[in-house]
Amino acid sequence: MKRSLRYAVLVPLSVLAFYVLFVLPDVDLGWPGGLAVLVGAWVVWYLLWATWQSPAANAGEAVAAISPGEQRAWIGLMFTLAILLYFGLRAPQMVAADGGRAPEAGAIGGHIAMLVIAWLVVMQVLRQRWRDKVQADERDRAIQARATEWARSGLAIFVIALAVTFAFSPVDRLAWAKPMTLSNLLMAGLIGSCLLEYLVTGLAYWRDRH
Repeated sequence: MKRSLRYAVLVPLSVLAFYVLFVLPDVDLGWPGGLAVLVGAWVVWYLLWATWQSPAANAGEAVAAISPGEQRAWIGLMFTLAILLYFGLRAPQMVAADGGRAPEAGAIGGHIAMLVIAWLVVMQVLRQRWRDKVQADERDRAIQARATEWARSGLAIFVIALAVTFAFSPVDRLAWAKPMTLSNLLMAGLIGSCLLEYLVTGLAYWRDRH
């Protein structure tokens, strides 16, 4: 199967797997059904990752030129985006009527933990593959420094915007600012800054290769 066709099939299936596992309202499929869905999702994600890793027939040099730093950036971007999307979709369910922590917050946190664990597993596998490669050089450190500065600036802008909102908004317009809502908002800002860092890093590597 051609590489482009594999992407055309696997990318929508990967999005569907993410939706079924993390976004679709909880449906009791029993442990066989739940296990089948989980295994199917992991198979799809693995095939997508393997397709990205395998060199195309006419683009072997271009794929080989992707450094460990760039691979880390794109994988980090993918997982961070998935976490942010899921968090954004489910965050309202974490807030109880009184503004405190809702009972659903534990399950939602568990799903986020699953994504983080999957991220760590993927990175550990890749580290084994990179053990004979140079992990970082001066270019990697320069790119990382720029990306970190972008992330720090983005987080600072977010915090300043939040502070200005609270300082200049009438009290009656801040009824939404309940403890759990603020907690979710701060977490979203932190995740967003990580997303920005990975995006800037990946684009910097991509621009250097082209």
